[in-house]
Amino acid sequence: MTEDRGSGGNKTQFTITIGKKIDAALGDALRGLLLKPATALGDLTSDALGILGDRIKMRRELNLRLGMEEVRRKLETNNVDIDHIASPKEEELHLLLAGMSLAGDADLRSLWAGLFAKVLEPSSDITAERPFLSVLESLSPLDAKVIDFLAFGMRTDDELRAASRSFMPKDPTKVTPEEKAVIDQIRESNAELRENAIKRIKDKAHDHGLTAHLASGWPDNLARQGVIERTPLRQPHVGNLRIDQLDERGIIRAFDHLNRQLGNLEQFSRRSASKPATLFSKPGLGDQIVLEIQLSGFGKRFAEACGLL
Repeated sequence: MTEDRGSGGNKTQFTITIGKKIDAALGDALRGLLLKPATALGDLTSDALGILGDRIKMRRELNLRLGMEEVRRKLETNNVDIDHIASPKEEELHLLLAGMSLAGDADLRSLWAGLFAKVLEPSSDITAERPFLSVLESLSPLDAKVIDFLAFGMRTDDELRAASRSFMPKDPTKVTPEEKAVIDQIRESNAELRENAIKRIKDKAHDHGLTAHLASGWPDNLARQGVIERTPLRQPHVGNLRIDQLDERGIIRAFDHLNRQLGNLEQFSRRSASKPATLFSKPGLGDQIVLEIQLSGFGKRFAEACGLL
């Protein structure tokens, strides 16, 4: 088993080989459980569980080794001196180490390492809260990819807003040629920034395998854990109702206005209670990035605790 994780061109490689002998021994022990008399089951069970236990131990040690390397990299990226890290509570330390040792998936392990690094940062007020640990323990590899993607989208959108420029002419009714040139330049620059941001988000979704059809029930766990929520429905503006005279026409207008409001409310309620079939409302993303879900308030806190925001 070989796994590479690193930033940029620097990669740290760890290699571990379970070995064909262990595989064969475990297979023999399992077959023996099925074929040999009951009198021999005690020893065979012990052998099988012992071999399996050794394999699990080796994998957990590898996961922990990979995870701690990632914690170290995250601390270094945030300019945290290893000699001056914060000291977490013993129970928190135990839970973090145990959880990370079970994270065989690289994306899951990155979330564990992110929380671990934040807990160790002296300037951070983040702790290994039980809700955070409970979510991490429940996540599938796909869940971890969705969270990472949604956080990436938020970061990219924030960067786009910060980089975009605006310009207001002195007199909007009399725009000078010079001002028009500046406006055109800013509009072109902002459009380019937006296109680049959309491309980055598309590439991220493609890298995570989120542009293809997802398995049924893919958002269930994240919704159950309170990490995601449906994106708000863009409600059509129905305006304010003003009735000057309560005649037949005014009553009809009042009922029509009320029906439109009730229709919008019903549509919003239906959407909030429904499960999204896809991550994007348009296959292939189209020209826009229209998400069916977003991080909830708790989801944002969780992503921040894991170093994603």
